[in-house]
Amino acid sequence: MIGIVIPNFNGVKHLDVCFRSLSEQSYSDFKVLLIDNNSSDDSVEFVKKHYPEVEAIINPENYGFAKAVNIGINRFLDSGCEYILLLNNDIECDKNFVSEMVKGFVSDDIGSVACKMINYYNRSVIDSAGDFIKRKGSPYARGHGEPDNGQYDNPGYIFGACAGAALYKSDIFIKVGLFDEDFFAYFEDVDLDLRMQLMGYKCYYTPKAVCYHKRGATSKSRIGYETMLCEKNLLAIRIKNYPVQVYLKYQFFFAAGRIRRYYRILRYISFKTFFMAIYGYLLGLFYLPKHVLKRSYIHSNKIISNKAFEKLF
Repeated sequence: MIGIVIPNFNGVKHLDVCFRSLSEQSYSDFKVLLIDNNSSDDSVEFVKKHYPEVEAIINPENYGFAKAVNIGINRFLDSGCEYILLLNNDIECDKNFVSEMVKGFVSDDIGSVACKMINYYNRSVIDSAGDFIKRKGSPYARGHGEPDNGQYDNPGYIFGACAGAALYKSDIFIKVGLFDEDFFAYFEDVDLDLRMQLMGYKCYYTPKAVCYHKRGATSKSRIGYETMLCEKNLLAIRIKNYPVQVYLKYQFFFAAGRIRRYYRILRYISFKTFFMAIYGYLLGLFYLPKHVLKRSYIHSNKIISNKAFEKLF
């Protein structure tokens, strides 16, 4: 059985499309759990009225993505689900989405399966064909904004899955750990992907599993907020997961990339967003001691070489 975890914060306008697409799936052996981050827009009431088969857990405050999905993951781990599917509330799934995702577990070393995400509003454009990290830079969504001309229609191993629509083996969360709640939101999936790779688990991309995504629908109204979290969490990703030799090797490029990014924010976006970027980086430094402690556990369970690690990018 599959446990589907959907985090939600004031997303009532998205829920009908999302839940209706799940109700029309060709694969039916799943249970859906809504984790609501104390919404004020009647999201929970809507789900109870129109989708009573969906269980809802209401958090006392906005816990963000990481802690919210961890609550759902723990619920399904306790119930013995074999797989756990994470799904954003602003997703519409193709009718064969779940069945195709399950087919992605083609070997025992696969811990997660990534799908082909299409722009909800322009369905000839790719939203994401899996998550990657640039060798000298930041995480990015493969194919984002490109016309869908079939260039990402071949299945195979990739770096990682976007947690906006990703299927995981349940025992991965026992062996590798849950999402890092200090991230709150953004890049927590990249952090998990890195931990999985370090511990020998792979991600498989299956393009026949298609969904449609309204990227940023929940957070785009908060100016600079996403930028702040990304800057904070990017530092955490590197401190926690990079082997020391690799981190030092690319430190110059990390710094150069940050300066270039801040310059572009200041010139082309706004001073407020620039300020939020700086604040995010400083906040990341504040969390540094916690992430150094976390890295000790991660690297004590690391089984791949530094050379193999660099080949992930």
